[in-house]
Amino acid sequence: MYDFIIVGGGIAGLELGALLSHDGYSLLVIEQAEHTGGRTFVHSKDGFELDNGIHLVRFGRKSAVANVLRQIGKEIRFQPLGKSYVIDKNNRFILFPTGPSGFLTSGLFTFSERLKALRIMIGLKRGSDEGFKRYTVEEWMQGAGVRGGLKRYFNLVCASMLVCPLPSVASAQALAENITMVLKTGISVEYPAHGWQKDILVPLIDAIRENGEIRTGLKVDSVIIENGRASGVKTKDGILNAKNIIIDMPSQELGRILDIKQIKDERLKTAAGLVPTSGISIDYAIDGHISDINGLLYLEDPVSFGCFVSNLSSDTAPAGKSLLTWFCPVHNEDMKQQNKIKEYQQQLENRIEGLFPQLKTKTLFKRVLRLNTVDGVELNISQLRDKRMDYRIRGIDNLYLVGDTTAAPGAGGDIAHESSMECYRAIKERLSSKDNR
Repeated sequence: MYDFIIVGGGIAGLELGALLSHDGYSLLVIEQAEHTGGRTFVHSKDGFELDNGIHLVRFGRKSAVANVLRQIGKEIRFQPLGKSYVIDKNNRFILFPTGPSGFLTSGLFTFSERLKALRIMIGLKRGSDEGFKRYTVEEWMQGAGVRGGLKRYFNLVCASMLVCPLPSVASAQALAENITMVLKTGISVEYPAHGWQKDILVPLIDAIRENGEIRTGLKVDSVIIENGRASGVKTKDGILNAKNIIIDMPSQELGRILDIKQIKDERLKTAAGLVPTSGISIDYAIDGHISDINGLLYLEDPVSFGCFVSNLSSDTAPAGKSLLTWFCPVHNEDMKQQNKIKEYQQQLENRIEGLFPQLKTKTLFKRVLRLNTVDGVELNISQLRDKRMDYRIRGIDNLYLVGDTTAAPGAGGDIAHESSMECYRAIKERLSSKDNR
């Protein structure tokens, strides 16, 4: 009898498991894949450490994942990014603002656009986001008179921050909330100084093993619910019992292990239809050093962004070699059209290799991933926090949800990190209230 069974060993499950194990609770993490980490899994090849796409950490040392590690006594160092650039069709590198001062120096804007950008940013920092609510990013830009270079800027921020290439779909409210957090923390994104594997995944797994265990390659067939309580899970190895069950899996897949008809929580039906974000990721393992840039690089055609990860963390590539990772967000509906995806991929490769001609002779290997799910929820106006699952399922006292399809704040992978902290607090409050009865 465990205190907790966590179904799914993705990043949110690992973070929550580390927090609970550190508190002394016995737990079991069950992951059907042969490895933990989920979409944050790091693939090692020939000395290169390849993230499953670009895994920059929004807010870096002030992020939820940094707070989790800090709470389990694993303070880590994050590497700030350097200057970022948008590269126009003539391959000119134009400074891309990552803070208010950038609007004054970037060649992307006219004088009037600089003033408008600063007014928008000042308003957001003061908490004025009324003009963004209930609108798509495109509708907000039209109403606010955002044009020219400023429109190009927000299109790219929408693609990178919300992982959505379509301003006509993305929520302006979500964009405003996340820009506000950047302004308040003073940090856009950072990267773990020694990479994800050493700095994040290993410490979380070590913390779980203090009072728990992890079983990979084991699929949970169903969660057992009796008399309004979750009592365990059913697997090929038999029934495993626990006082509490936590599920770390996309809400679109909950019907596989839960009898939705048995559970009287209408949100489950809505959550099953959430649209995820999607995209194409390309890694270039490079023989040598071809650039000193340590910030983000943005393209507008196709809308995409990349960085030399090895310039942020030397641990991600062997000595004398470098790693370039590029990501192109693609709307989920487009990902279903194979011919269109082939065109996107070819266009992206041609553009990147045109920017850095050395890649044609110095690339040791190239890895292309077509990711149907990057983050569990696209931040469109129909999928904001009030439309997503809470951390507890109504009617079942000891069943919890965690992950990037919950009602946690943030965007992209940050939703998963935030959910681990918020679900942890919900669990502690519930256990505390039971103890005080």
